[in-house]
Amino acid sequence: MTLPAAGWFPDPQDASRLRWWDGHAWGAATRVPPSRSEPVVPVVVAPVGPSFSVQPAVLRTTSWASGGTGVHRFSVYAFAAVVLAAASIVVNPWGVCSAAGLFAGVVGVFHPGATGGWRVLARSASASALVVAVATAAVAASAQFHLF
Repeated sequence: MTLPAAGWFPDPQDASRLRWWDGHAWGAATRVPPSRSEPVVPVVVAPVGPSFSVQPAVLRTTSWASGGTGVHRFSVYAFAAVVLAAASIVVNPWGVCSAAGLFAGVVGVFHPGATGGWRVLARSASASALVVAVATAAVAASAQFHLF
């Protein structure tokens, strides 16, 4: 079904007025029609929009997260951050595991070294390990310095 183009048309609710049709629905704007001697002819506004073309060679076919390389490797920093964060839960003498987990987590988030689909997973694992390392560092500091 083709709808009429945008323009002023006789108001379906009040025949003595004109109402704006935007091409899809009736608008709120109304106006008095011209004098009765002139015939009411709808004023049609042709839709004008930006013109552009998409070249197939410009389209990106790889995900922004995958890095676009064919080689997929996991991040050593993310793996180390997860292992150290888990170790800091079980054994955390003087907060050493937490500090090492913090370092590995920060490096894993900002420079994961992973490619392909592993890149997002490495950053997520590093960020999760950072949260655990910060929490266990706070517990270790509290026990060491008798903060609570």
